[in-house]
Amino acid sequence: MAELYPWLHAKFKQLQALAGNDQLAHALVFSGNAGIGKRAMAEALAALLLCKTPLLTGACGSCKSCLLRLAGNHADLLLLYSDTQHIGVDAVRQLTRFTQGAAQQHGVKVVIIPAADTMTEAAANALLKTLEEPPAGCYIMLITQNYSQLSATIRSRCQQWQLSAGNAEQSRQWLSQQHNQPLPPFLLEYCQGSPLKALRLLKTNTADSLASVLTLLDDYFSGQLEHNSAVKQLDGTTELAGILGFYLRQRLSTPFEFQRQHTLLTAYQRWCRDATQIIGQNSALALSGLLTELTPLLHHQEAKWKS
Repeated sequence: MAELYPWLHAKFKQLQALAGNDQLAHALVFSGNAGIGKRAMAEALAALLLCKTPLLTGACGSCKSCLLRLAGNHADLLLLYSDTQHIGVDAVRQLTRFTQGAAQQHGVKVVIIPAADTMTEAAANALLKTLEEPPAGCYIMLITQNYSQLSATIRSRCQQWQLSAGNAEQSRQWLSQQHNQPLPPFLLEYCQGSPLKALRLLKTNTADSLASVLTLLDDYFSGQLEHNSAVKQLDGTTELAGILGFYLRQRLSTPFEFQRQHTLLTAYQRWCRDATQIIGQNSALALSGLLTELTPLLHHQEAKWKS
């Protein structure tokens, strides 16, 4: 089972109480930003439901059912994967077959569907049939960071559990325990409060690179860095679209003329759209064009992220 992160404990206790009183919904959606442990929550709840001798803290980890689960051989647990970018109808048909019949360990059956918002329309319709008449003793857990992209009919038949990382101070404390390097002041906001994404960026040294990009952007838009040099250093940077978007949002949080704001965002969004299809020298040309378009809009404005 994945680690149950401290910011998830309170919600898990609520789920545990519902399960203990036989009041847990048979179809649940765990939603929230990437990097907050949605799958960890689903796995912890699945472990609890399958455990034969649960503890106050969750699954015991030592009964036969727990040992089978930990070995990846539990016949009553299905983690629904897909070999493509979308979950197709064949995968959901596998789910339907799995939910039929009695549990082999004489308990319940549990299905976990990561990235549930990637279901095709046919897959969603097939799942809907199961949700409309949920098999007895079966729990289905959907995981998504795009709750609104689930069909309205799917959402109406599932109980939503919106997960978050809690307050920033708790996240900072946890990150300091996991990584001994200082936490860049912008990082959690850049990661939309997601500690797991922040930790990944710290461990891969990407956080330092992003901090350098922010400084570079400030130097360029304040006229301290030459255009060609900025393009050369920025082109091909990891997560360039994300950190540039973050930088622009920080700048736009200060008083800004509406028309300039609209023009700026339009230029950025157009570049993001085109950047997915542009490679090689054309990539640098596209970036050069974007910076040229943004420069008069941002000239002399102080960046908020430094404060």
